[in-house]
Amino acid sequence: IPIQVVGLAARLLRDGAGNNLSYRTHSVTLGGGQSADVILVAPATAGTYFLYTTNLDRLANDRENFGGMITEIRVN
Repeated sequence: IPIQVVGLAARLLRDGAGNNLSYRTHSVTLGGGQSADVILVAPATAGTYFLYTTNLDRLANDRENFGGMITEIRVN
């Protein structure tokens, strides 16, 4: 799902003159404690769409392998 990144770390992506610096992408790289504000338009096709990391080899969940954040968007 394409997304529009409009903010990082709770700040709008604007320059000193107030120009819009938001951008479209398919992925966002975030470190621990970082945040991004994004806008997405859900697809017209019904289904469940997952948002997650593809770098499963870099994730850990305490002593368990393959942890980390994941969420889903359901379109009916």
